[in-house]
Amino acid sequence: MSRGNYFRKSLIYALIMTSVPMAIIGICSYFIGVNQVEKEVYQKNHYQLDQVFKRFDELFSQFELTVDKGAANSIFDEKLRNTNFIDEFRVMQDIYSLLAVTQSSDDMILRIDLYLENQQLLVSNDRGAIKLKDEPNKAVYDMILKSEDLMYWSDTETYSPNGGELFPLVLVHKLPFVSTRPYGALLVYLDKSLLDKEITQMNPYENGISFIIKPNGDWITSGKETETDPDKQDLKDYIRGKVIKEDRNADSFTVKWEGAEYSVANATLSRTGWRYVIATPLSQLMEPITLTSKFMLGASLLGVVIAALLSWFASQRMYRPIKRLVQMFGGSIGSKLQEEDRSDEIKYIENKWLHITRESRLFQSLLEENRYSMKKGFLLQLIQGQLYFFSENELRRRMEEHGWNTENKRFALLLIQLSPFSELSKRFVEGDEQLVTFAAANIMEELSGDKENMEAVNLHNLTVAQLIWFGEDKPKEQIKSELFRFSNEVITIITKLLGVHVAVGVSRTIHELKDLPTALEEVKQCLHFRNIGEHGQILSTDDLIPYVKDNPDYPFQIEKEFIHALQMRAGEETLQKWNEFILVLRQNAGKAFQIQQYMAQLLGSVLRAMMQLGVVYSSASQGINLYEQLFRLKEIDEINKWFVNKVIHPFLIALSEKQGIEMKQTIRKAKDIIDQEYMKDISLEYLSDRIGILPKRLSAIFVQVTNQNFIDYVTGIRLDKTKQLLRNTDLKVTEIAARVGYQPSYLNKIFKKSEGITPGEYRESVLRL
Repeated sequence: MSRGNYFRKSLIYALIMTSVPMAIIGICSYFIGVNQVEKEVYQKNHYQLDQVFKRFDELFSQFELTVDKGAANSIFDEKLRNTNFIDEFRVMQDIYSLLAVTQSSDDMILRIDLYLENQQLLVSNDRGAIKLKDEPNKAVYDMILKSEDLMYWSDTETYSPNGGELFPLVLVHKLPFVSTRPYGALLVYLDKSLLDKEITQMNPYENGISFIIKPNGDWITSGKETETDPDKQDLKDYIRGKVIKEDRNADSFTVKWEGAEYSVANATLSRTGWRYVIATPLSQLMEPITLTSKFMLGASLLGVVIAALLSWFASQRMYRPIKRLVQMFGGSIGSKLQEEDRSDEIKYIENKWLHITRESRLFQSLLEENRYSMKKGFLLQLIQGQLYFFSENELRRRMEEHGWNTENKRFALLLIQLSPFSELSKRFVEGDEQLVTFAAANIMEELSGDKENMEAVNLHNLTVAQLIWFGEDKPKEQIKSELFRFSNEVITIITKLLGVHVAVGVSRTIHELKDLPTALEEVKQCLHFRNIGEHGQILSTDDLIPYVKDNPDYPFQIEKEFIHALQMRAGEETLQKWNEFILVLRQNAGKAFQIQQYMAQLLGSVLRAMMQLGVVYSSASQGINLYEQLFRLKEIDEINKWFVNKVIHPFLIALSEKQGIEMKQTIRKAKDIIDQEYMKDISLEYLSDRIGILPKRLSAIFVQVTNQNFIDYVTGIRLDKTKQLLRNTDLKVTEIAARVGYQPSYLNKIFKKSEGITPGEYRESVLRL
């Protein structure tokens, strides 16, 4: 059975991916990683050396502190200036004791001498009292008190030229402790053997060397390791020369000595100005890292060999699922496939899979699209009462099929009523009702998108319903609180985004889906009682439901047709619908208060329609008086006569006057724009967009007000401007045509059609006059 290119490629890829990277890792670990680790080791070494330098500085600080405490003893006060040590033997004994105690308080103190200037006396706890006149360096001691410093370091040989094993530095502390006129000083000598021991102990590396030199390079001490290994003295001399010659301070560097490499670090001691130098063999630092890197490199090479063998075996098994996939998608490794299929089985599988995926996504998209439409359509039919023939169980089953859980639930409806065309909002114009409603429905979808108990339904005509369901065990008061809170949120967001007035009607809670149409009608009736012109109202049928239930036969449809006829200024149709309304009242309303309630409902609807159209007249401007007059009437005939004379006729007159004024204002705006922009490519659509009115409506108003259509008016303006330019300027006809917005040939044609002569002939006739 022949195999495609995939088998050979997979083997190569397996070898590269499993073997080569491991080798690269090993090489990088050895050649790159070692350098990086060296840097880390150097940094750590430098840190350790810094700690050594700080400790050494602290050692001398402690030394000075010990001397300073001893000098502060009360025995060294001003009384000692004139004390006669020969006569006052007890004072001498106290001084000896104090010097001995101070010396024993720090192991690095080898000897302490007390120098007294007035008596030219040198007192020591181990040598007694010595008169300086017997010493050859008397003049040197006289210079001690001339220094400005209270405590300072000086050269030992200056005060003890035959000091023998004394350390080459002495600490001088003037006495008394605080005085501008010292009478003597304490001379404290270091113990060189202890200092050598301390230097060796503070070196963090066993095979390293350390020593101290003066700023000029002279030796102070070379440490104890020189005693155990004298060959290291040459290395110390070499390193000391490097430090002095290159003037390296607080900086690490490397030196090579007899085939070995040393890392050298040095620092200047702040107390004495000496240089403390430490040298560490790099082999001692890097030996663990080098061993680890070599082990990693060896393991990597071994891994390459093992990976090569395993990759061959893996490639044999790798091809088996590929073969099965090709056969599953309708091909066969041994069959005669297309050329591209035989050369690359993976590409063949990919194409087949992409084809199946595209078909699956298309099918899923169509299913989801239809599912959404079906859900919304079902919910719309349910709340409008078109599914009355279904039982409650069937309705709940269908709800569950659409993904809604209705088990142990009760329901409520919110009806959102929009008023986008109020005087306060100029964002929308007539004809945008569907657009506004669609936008509001989308906002409701967004608000309820993350909630599982809500679903929005677009009822069109500026209303959106929101179905909400709750658990049976939730308290009624809590449900009402949540409904009002959500209603406030809806009002706030829709007002902010759309700039419209919003009223929300809240239905009572029901337990059966079949009662939703009734709840919808109740909440619609409830919204009739909102305050006209007031924004952000929430009305609950819990407050108005008894009233609504007492009036189950209110003629809503007749009211709607009556309002529509009234708004359209159809006088005869308005009176006809009014008579039908009165007839219903006579037939269905048996009590006076019911008739008054019906009439109050209708009056509210009329006043709301008037407010929406922006109509104001004397009776409507006193709406509260209209209600008072209405409720004073008792008989239906009186109500009939009053409503026709006080509401219908004034409304029709006011609407006619308002529309006449609005039409004249609209045409005046249109004429102003034409007069200013006649030379542009001005059109009816452009003009209607500028004014904010539909093109069809503008065209009708234009003819109604001017008795002339839009095109004829624009043509007349342009021809008048043409005549004016022909009379008063020397411009060519082609230039004049460009100025009035016409092509030259079209200007000649339209001018001759209007005036009977060409523009040139018209100019000549004017000149002859």
